[in-house]
Amino acid sequence: MKLNKIFAIALAALTLTACSDDDDINTANVTVNMQKTEIEVSEDFSTGTYYYVPVEVTGESNGPVRVTVKVEGIGSTPATEGDDYVITSKTIVIPQGESVGEIEFHSVGDDIENPDREFTVTIVSAEGATIGSNATTIVRLLDNERLLPEAYAKMIGTWQSTTTRGSYVCTISGYPQDDPNYLKKLKLTGIGGLSYLGDVIVDFELDGSTGLINLSIAMPQVLATDIRFTDGTVADIVMLPMDSGGLYLSGTISATSNEECTQFVFDMGCAGGLFQPGNHTGGGFLGSVNFQAPSFSLTKVQ
Repeated sequence: MKLNKIFAIALAALTLTACSDDDDINTANVTVNMQKTEIEVSEDFSTGTYYYVPVEVTGESNGPVRVTVKVEGIGSTPATEGDDYVITSKTIVIPQGESVGEIEFHSVGDDIENPDREFTVTIVSAEGATIGSNATTIVRLLDNERLLPEAYAKMIGTWQSTTTRGSYVCTISGYPQDDPNYLKKLKLTGIGGLSYLGDVIVDFELDGSTGLINLSIAMPQVLATDIRFTDGTVADIVMLPMDSGGLYLSGTISATSNEECTQFVFDMGCAGGLFQPGNHTGGGFLGSVNFQAPSFSLTKVQ
């Protein structure tokens, strides 16, 4: 992903260089406007989550259009560039024939309850186009902290886990308010329908702009050590990602809730791999699992 981002930036730089000749800039009669007057996004930054302010080209261009914007905090609690959000680039090139370009940014966020913050993105110059009457978009960074306790509380309780290998009941619990994991992580008990396995640690995140909850489970996670099976085998049980192609030694599975925050369908499954005690590398894998769920979902029971 990082390579893709670097490559994209490199391409943008090449595009800017190629368009440096005025003969290449659009000469047809086109207008640029902000496509939206307002945008609301979550103030909390998630890895890989970027937002976009669309710039619209009206008319048929015969060359690229270069648009530059400025950003400015507004309101009683203005958003500050660098502290509350980061703009990838304030100049974009919209290729010939394209009707929309995008100003990319991501929010920064904090752990403090505060009012929503706002900033404007305004077109200040357009090479190869006329700036229209709708030159500004207001971006509102929605504070998640005041919404987090209620969303976090929704997760606590009994859940039905449905897999391709059957269904079972498990529970989700949270951390106390004085714990640093409060509002950030959850504990899933009873994975695989097996009471002797330890808690699965689940990362919790609320998207303040949609009200939806994102859950992710990073693996491997050691769920039990020195378990003796009926055939005499002694093994550690390690939770690993799984899909139809098999097991993986590491990875993260994730899911976004439905609107009621009562159901999560994960993008991959999981399994409890058996490993030599203390050796959780590929060489320590004993070739079997004590539970497996090539697909995995959670539905709130109560």
